[in-house]
Amino acid sequence: MNGDAHAGLEALERQTHAAADRLARQIPAMCDANGALPSQGILAQALGVSRTLLREAVNQLVARGVVDVRTRVGSRVLDERQWQIVDRRVVAWRLARATDPSFVVDLAEILRVLEPVAAAEVARHASPRQRARIMVASAARLASTSLAGYAAARRELHVAILAASANQFLQQLTCLVPPLGETVDPDTGAPKMADGERQALALLEAAIRNGNPVAAHEGVERLNGWDLPRDGGAHGHRGSAGASA
Repeated sequence: MNGDAHAGLEALERQTHAAADRLARQIPAMCDANGALPSQGILAQALGVSRTLLREAVNQLVARGVVDVRTRVGSRVLDERQWQIVDRRVVAWRLARATDPSFVVDLAEILRVLEPVAAAEVARHASPRQRARIMVASAARLASTSLAGYAAARRELHVAILAASANQFLQQLTCLVPPLGETVDPDTGAPKMADGERQALALLEAAIRNGNPVAAHEGVERLNGWDLPRDGGAHGHRGSAGASA
């Protein structure tokens, strides 16, 4: 392929993506009161575009949690709070590849700054159900008898805190909490929990139960001293064995 032809194909691809992006901004507004969208044939006709271009736009929306497409049910626009501000798949892929230690450290720094803010919000505004989820995760962490159980409870605690935030951006940061490590041996016992870790959990539990935002902020700050990696990739007080969550 000569240079002119290659440049022409690149220009056409850019135009196609740009057109699909414009359509992606229009399509969510075309749903009915229940979020249901017309068929793709009707959408293509209404928007004056080819079905191929419409499919490209719909694929963009599906990948970002804006539209759900199901066989025999059709397409519908999801609640805006479900739209992905952070690309969860890309975060998961980067974590799975594990080729860049600085990526994990960068994620930890975001959580170190923002998770205490989420905890303070949760102490003020969370529903009884959201508070209960946090309490259960904390209790499971304290009662864990295996490393796998400890890791699962620890991850669930951080996810529960972020998910309970009233802030839409903070809610979506649950994808920044690293997934459970596949190499955790189910027969390995839970790590010995230091007094400082127990005190941080107790402080957080009391703060969430009593609606104390200042104490909730401090509790998560202390907890993240045990749970999050520090500069250079070294984990907090807990160490790498317990940090596989």
